[in-house]
Amino acid sequence: MTTNARITEGTETEFPPLSSLEWKVVSLAMREANGVECDTGSSGWLGRLFRKASGLRPTLPLADPRLEALRRFTCRVRDHGDASDLGPQLLELGFHPRQIKAVTMLAR
Repeated sequence: MTTNARITEGTETEFPPLSSLEWKVVSLAMREANGVECDTGSSGWLGRLFRKASGLRPTLPLADPRLEALRRFTCRVRDHGDASDLGPQLLELGFHPRQIKAVTMLAR
């Protein structure tokens, strides 16, 4: 899964592939988005009441902030939510714009 991609339009610039752990986080987020576990922290009072009554617990955040941002981004894109605020955060955390685009294309 982690093959080097090369930009071939006149430049020899390479961007780093996602690591196997990052791909696992993307896979986890996509599975969570298909179920009800994809909690991005913006639950209203009705959602909190339902979880309390049903005994469901919200998904705990990942320990690594970089991986947690990737998980939340993938979850939001998969749920067709607005992930525009997470794109700049991923860039600040060191993700390449083409990596973000690849995750976006895969999650849709």
